[in-house]
Amino acid sequence: MEENTEKCPQCPKDTSTLHCDTWLQCDGCSVWYHAQCAGITKEQCDLIERYHCAPCSQTHGPSTYKPQRRKSGREHTKLNYADLNEGKTADQNIWSKILKAKAFAKDPFKRYKGDQVTVDMLKQTGMREPFVIEQPDGLDMRMPAANVTVTDIAESVGHDHPVEVIDVATQSEITGWDMGRWASYYDSKERDRIRNVISLEISDTKFAHDIERPRIVRDLDWIDHMWPKELKPVEYPKVQLYCLMGTENSYTDFHIDFGGSSVFYHVFRGSKIFYFIEPSSKNLKKYQKWSSSPDQSTIFFGDEVKECFAVHLKAGNTMIIPTGWIHAVYTPEDALVIGGNFLHGFNIGTQLRIFDIEDATDVPMKFRFPFFKRINWYAAQQYQSILSQGKKRTVRCE
Repeated sequence: MEENTEKCPQCPKDTSTLHCDTWLQCDGCSVWYHAQCAGITKEQCDLIERYHCAPCSQTHGPSTYKPQRRKSGREHTKLNYADLNEGKTADQNIWSKILKAKAFAKDPFKRYKGDQVTVDMLKQTGMREPFVIEQPDGLDMRMPAANVTVTDIAESVGHDHPVEVIDVATQSEITGWDMGRWASYYDSKERDRIRNVISLEISDTKFAHDIERPRIVRDLDWIDHMWPKELKPVEYPKVQLYCLMGTENSYTDFHIDFGGSSVFYHVFRGSKIFYFIEPSSKNLKKYQKWSSSPDQSTIFFGDEVKECFAVHLKAGNTMIIPTGWIHAVYTPEDALVIGGNFLHGFNIGTQLRIFDIEDATDVPMKFRFPFFKRINWYAAQQYQSILSQGKKRTVRCE
């Protein structure tokens, strides 16, 4: 593991004997300290509820600790991790049981009407939190009708079109599937296992002909405004339009969309539950540690943070997920979704921070935003041109 040489305000001059892998953020001043420099063991860190550094202790009081859990006769749901690692988890409903055993914070996010969601509105809010548009009116988009079936989708994209399928219980990809096989499985009344499709990109298919993304996405997307038009027919990041097909009780564990890209997400059948964690500096550090840990599969990441918000979406709802938000997704009933990823100029710093986390945790290129560095250079070139000419910022510059 790469040695961490970053210093904190309490580091001694000689740091050769320090073990700097555990950090604490003061809840008073937000400054980060090495746990060892603060005189706190790793075990004690897990018990702290609010940490106050020495200066802040004088004004905010001493650090506080989590209350000790009482013993309870309540049944606890646990994964059989030995089976999970062997790819043979027997309980197909394990994730729904785990989620029911957890407590989540109340949904705090705003709801807007479609015609309220404009670039000017996002300039005011900074596009820092997820938000929901409950009805599609005013979003200037076209989505599939509620009666479209997976068989219809297979007909449009081609029955032999390959599709990546996830085995939900083990959260692992299974190979060898095409849309014809997936449609047969989806329409079956007796499914052998719970499976999920979350990465069918449909931009160049017949199914996409009658679909148009929300105007706010089209106004912001760097692929539309920064990527050279002469390249797009042949070479561009194909991430703008996905069809997600979830079956009842399917689940996708906590993740951040690649490159810190933002997401639009429209449910046209069924419902979804999102579990959101704010991308604060503290939470991103925890996420990086969790996602690169060999024990990742044994830890529910929502337990590692102070707040995890549950957001329920139903058919007809559209949601915008901003840069960097950590989230998991549960499907309480069969659901069909149209979504897409986009980079933009409202939070470039966090987009780059997520890219760095992906580098540090060795995320395979298959799961990275295509041409990420290249599109950032194109964006920088455009911004530099606008600024050097002294022009007023336009929609493209957001």
